[in-house]
Amino acid sequence: MKKYLIVFLFGCLSAQFASAQLYYAAIGGRAGKFNTGVTFKYFANTNNAIGYQIDAYYTNIASGGYTAKGFVIKQIPFKLPIVQLPLDFIVGGGAHAGYFPFDPQGYYKRNGDEADYYEKDVVSVGVDATIQIEYQVRKVVPLTIGIDATPFFEFLNPGPEWIDFGVSLRYVFRY
Repeated sequence: MKKYLIVFLFGCLSAQFASAQLYYAAIGGRAGKFNTGVTFKYFANTNNAIGYQIDAYYTNIASGGYTAKGFVIKQIPFKLPIVQLPLDFIVGGGAHAGYFPFDPQGYYKRNGDEADYYEKDVVSVGVDATIQIEYQVRKVVPLTIGIDATPFFEFLNPGPEWIDFGVSLRYVFRY
């Protein structure tokens, strides 16, 4: 029994990475802690899986708003020597711009009075990173199911948030 356990653990720890994609584009939706919306992914190169991801979201924070994000991503299929799972790791970086018409941080004092505020629209601009794990449903329907963590930093009108977690479901277009 110990021999099988050691072989299994060694097989799991000696993961191999491949670099081939089974699809060239995907479109779907993403639901996250702060952002919920549409996501599109396109691969420019099948050999090293460099791609582009564009997202448009309705923002759940404050009283609502809209955010557009663009990423350059690298997708790495993950292969175990023992079990072949259609599992991919995705890393990337990019930028975002957002518009928040009713953001509470957009309030500022009028004439220095603590109780008297103007409401102003807020535009945010910043940089993003993304780390995703994606599972490809290959036999039944061409779908991907993914979870992600997206840390971000805003240069213009920063808010208190710095990371977003989400779940995505995309329909894939195969070669």
